[in-house]
Amino acid sequence: MWDHWSQKLRPCLFTLLVISFTVDVAYGGAAWIKYIEGVLALLCFVMSFHAARRMFRIVGSLFITAGAACLVWAHIPIQKLPLMFTSNVMLISLLYMLPFVNHAIRVGGYDRHLSRWLQVQGGRLDLLFVRSIIVSYCLSLFLFFAALPLMKRVLGKYLAGVDEAEAKRFVASSVLPGFGIVAVWSPVEPLVATAVLLTGVSYAKLFPWMFGLSLVLLTLGSLRGLAYRQAGVMETAAVSSSLAAPKPPSWRHTFQFLFALALLMGTAFMVHSVFPITFFTAMTLILLPFSILWAYMKRRFSRFVKISRKKWRESTDGLRHLLVLFLSFGFFNMAIAQTPLFTWLAGPVQAISAWPVLLFLSIGVLFLVLPVLGLHPLVVMSVIGLFLPPILEVISPLSIAVVMIVCSLASAFMGTFNSTVTIMSGLLQVNPYRITLWNLAFGVIFASVGVIAGLLLL
Repeated sequence: MWDHWSQKLRPCLFTLLVISFTVDVAYGGAAWIKYIEGVLALLCFVMSFHAARRMFRIVGSLFITAGAACLVWAHIPIQKLPLMFTSNVMLISLLYMLPFVNHAIRVGGYDRHLSRWLQVQGGRLDLLFVRSIIVSYCLSLFLFFAALPLMKRVLGKYLAGVDEAEAKRFVASSVLPGFGIVAVWSPVEPLVATAVLLTGVSYAKLFPWMFGLSLVLLTLGSLRGLAYRQAGVMETAAVSSSLAAPKPPSWRHTFQFLFALALLMGTAFMVHSVFPITFFTAMTLILLPFSILWAYMKRRFSRFVKISRKKWRESTDGLRHLLVLFLSFGFFNMAIAQTPLFTWLAGPVQAISAWPVLLFLSIGVLFLVLPVLGLHPLVVMSVIGLFLPPILEVISPLSIAVVMIVCSLASAFMGTFNSTVTIMSGLLQVNPYRITLWNLAFGVIFASVGVIAGLLLL
């Protein structure tokens, strides 16, 4: 009975939390609004904890326990407890808004139009690989997990004549890397937003470097398609029969999608420059009105509303796992900041900073290994973030942010328990560790590019 009612209540509580965050931003951080926001965040955490996945409950319990110990150590009065839960509400609000732009893209048919770019002549698998990684790069930006079954279904038509094991490897190797590559600059990627919060670097300063790196990584990822130029793997017997007279891709819809994306980011940058708020706060505030306007201009407003109403409860309640992580980590961060611990650690941690190569390589190894063992990359980033304050005084925050973002996003295509990998393993009916093995070499290259870029930016 409790599970039934809590499942119905959580979406409403999450919505109230997002509304309180919006009001808090509008009123410039008024104390009474901030306290209400904290109380709602605490209630959301309590209501979500028992329903979160086991790993998030364990990590959340550790953060809460350690944070409570820090409160006692620093003699923080209990009435300030709700305020300690507000630091990461922005991230929760950003995740809350993302499904709306997803719905706008789908009702506009942009996912179908972009998937038509997968068409290749004569069953050339090397060209299909390149197009696959580029299309997944575009689709995953706002469709996220919904792009996976779409890509798998479309590619399955082209790979009908290919050996089954080879076809599965092709799909996992060509689709999943696009998720990680585009996410290194994505304005709606939680790992990017978390790295920005932890390092204090401006997203406007970070964006040009990350976008350039994504193009480098996209090129490197596309070169993997050269492996499919070998004889006997190039032709698919089913192409001519199963894909007779396919619809050609639409340049108009493609440019509309890219223009809408540029307009979204440009609007967020403008709001960020006009008002005293962060870029990710600006992005959070404009996602819903932008999605509504986009659907209205495409004459799909009623359908957009229908889909949003249908999916709202499911997508909102799905936030409970990350909500437990973000709120517990935010609580711990605010609590430990009140203690003298960082002052004590400043010396040893700064000593490590004398060897940036060793530091960056250590970060890369942690992000490559721990997600494969089951630790979420956001958890890894959160733990690393605990030791950053002294390091940021010595090493460029931009360099550290680049290394953390790129290395962490290797998990998007090779983290065994990452959502994208587990979903793909279910679609392909293969062990997720096999997908990790297929993408391991590119994961090492991916992280190495981040480490090299971080060193060059010192």
